[in-house]
Amino acid sequence: MKRLVLAITSASLLSCGLASAADMPVKARPLPPPPVFTWTGFYIGIHGGGAWFDKDWFYPCSATNLLIASPCNLAQGGHSGGSWLAGGQVGFNYQVGQWVWGIEAQFSKTRIERENVDIAFPDQEVLHTRTDSIGTVAVRLGYAWDRTLLYVKGGGAWARDNYWLTGVQVPFTGLTFATGNETRRGWMVGAGIEYAFAQNWSVKVEYNYMDFGTDRIFFTSTGVSPTQPPFDEDIRQRIQVVKVGLNYRFDLGKAPVIARY
Repeated sequence: MKRLVLAITSASLLSCGLASAADMPVKARPLPPPPVFTWTGFYIGIHGGGAWFDKDWFYPCSATNLLIASPCNLAQGGHSGGSWLAGGQVGFNYQVGQWVWGIEAQFSKTRIERENVDIAFPDQEVLHTRTDSIGTVAVRLGYAWDRTLLYVKGGGAWARDNYWLTGVQVPFTGLTFATGNETRRGWMVGAGIEYAFAQNWSVKVEYNYMDFGTDRIFFTSTGVSPTQPPFDEDIRQRIQVVKVGLNYRFDLGKAPVIARY
């Protein structure tokens, strides 16, 4: 009889304990810590803004020009102009502490066009220049305060230019009688600030200065003036750019999510 009473009592106590445990609140799992932001990763983006060039023309005493019966080694004046700029960029950043280094390539379309009357031959011609595209490849070095990055950059630059001369005197007034073109190479430096407004998205504002030095351009006749011989022009060029950009960064080390059923 005593054993029966003890068994009933033990069962009662056990059931009460289980009921009490079931009534206790379950502790929620702690939330995972927010991801640590890093600038490391490949990125791609777009940009837009404005570009300005400065051109200086000289008529040199080249072997080609010495065949023409006219004076040489003459300054012909220059022109400055500005226009829109739009394009894209691709690059890679790597962050160590607060320092961020990387490499970036950019390509931009533009249409900067300007002209001036040739001060060496004012009664003969007008000098024209048009820049159609600009490209750069540069190394970047920056210092980050969490999602804000200040950086400088430097590297090589390219510009696609077209040149032509129009006549002043009748019957060649306004007609193109000689043309030349080239893809110029030079160097560039720049600086900017970039802010990551989301884990993978950032915006930037950037300034670039490009110096293309002086190149000798070979001009040929368009046939408008049958007696026009080929000749050389020495042209110096500098370009400045201000742009705003939007970048998307691909995080390294993140594997794609694969659904399972």
